[in-house]
Amino acid sequence: MFVTKNHCPPYEPTWYTPGIGPCARIKLVAQIVRSEGLPMHNDPRQTSTARKAGRFSADERNAMRAFLQRSEVRLSTIHRVAVGFISGAGLLFLFPVFLKDGVLAVMRGIFDYVPPPAADLTGTLGIIATYLLVLYPFALSLAIPAAALILLLKDIVRFYFVGHPPSFPEEHFNPRFVLTGIAFSPDESEDVKARVLRYQYGTDLINFVISQSDAKSRYFSGLIDKPHRMIVPRTRKLPRLIRRDVLEVPSGKALDALEDDDIVRVHGTVHVADEDEPVLHVPYVDRTLKEIDRFNAALGLAGLYDRELYQEVAKTEVSLVRHAILLRRLVLRYFQALLILIWTSLLTFMMLPFLQDERERIPVLIVFSVAYTVWAAAAPYIVDMPLMWLASMSRDDVKKRGIRQFQESDGLHYFSKLTRWSCYLALAATILSLALELGLRLV
Repeated sequence: MFVTKNHCPPYEPTWYTPGIGPCARIKLVAQIVRSEGLPMHNDPRQTSTARKAGRFSADERNAMRAFLQRSEVRLSTIHRVAVGFISGAGLLFLFPVFLKDGVLAVMRGIFDYVPPPAADLTGTLGIIATYLLVLYPFALSLAIPAAALILLLKDIVRFYFVGHPPSFPEEHFNPRFVLTGIAFSPDESEDVKARVLRYQYGTDLINFVISQSDAKSRYFSGLIDKPHRMIVPRTRKLPRLIRRDVLEVPSGKALDALEDDDIVRVHGTVHVADEDEPVLHVPYVDRTLKEIDRFNAALGLAGLYDRELYQEVAKTEVSLVRHAILLRRLVLRYFQALLILIWTSLLTFMMLPFLQDERERIPVLIVFSVAYTVWAAAAPYIVDMPLMWLASMSRDDVKKRGIRQFQESDGLHYFSKLTRWSCYLALAATILSLALELGLRLV
């Protein structure tokens, strides 16, 4: 019901308000509205205040709950996709084979090779220069797949962990798993939340989280940065739990004067409708401050935070965005690493018959020079191949500039750019080494 001030309609006598003018009727209704606590007019500030107070309708709350359920399904799907790349059948299979059968054979071929005797100092310097020019592309052929694998592992770590989860202070670094704990929203039901908190702190759920071995190892105790306790969620800090009548300090000490062995009492009842209803099987449970701190540190390490329902929706939306961005980069990085490793392994295995030829019909340095010339010429295109496949699905005018624009605007271009310029330098080195080797043999 909305009533607007300073608006008096023309006097129209009505059967239910005999003898009362329009302005008097409006004032009377306004008093009734105020007594019922309803807004005087459609003020967006009052609507915003009501929203901040969590006064959502049942349909709005059901919509938020439905969104959270859909988001959980999407997050689980994203993580199943990521698990497929962590298992990394291609990389985990190719990398050991590449190192065992390919690299060792190439290194053996380099060390076993005996160059022809040089006629003078110029010939000796030419052989040394040829060796050095060939060693650079050989080292690069190992460095680029290794760098791609390291970058992939870095993306996997960043996908699954976060250094500073939401609602925790950034001054305290302690990595958490990206799928944080979820707490029951207090605006869903204050009564339920009060019972949940008492049951968590007053039963053996603490021992379920903090085992005896964890308590003896002081793992969780070492996480607590006293006196600030930044690892502890703000909604679970001792002053707030005391204000919510979940805990009390029976000794009456100040909170900053409490020691680890001081008693903190957990209330076993909740006050509802002027009555104390039991939550625990006893009126109260005594814990030590050390036990409460350890349990709160475990909650903080899991990233748990008591958020209202709309706050949980906001966090979930942002979490989906974060997962999608990191998974996009992870998948592209995976295919870059897989393709460059396949290409390097293929070329290395093709070199082996020539290196293992006992008759040495083709000199070893010529084999290296030719092989790494081919490798260095194709490696930049191999790294960019996933982008080329994606650009091929675009329009013709986009295909021509798509990859270049992507490389200029996306963070993945650094690895491609580094690979390109390194391979160009390796290409020049292999061509020069091939020219030196042929020149020494023709002289």
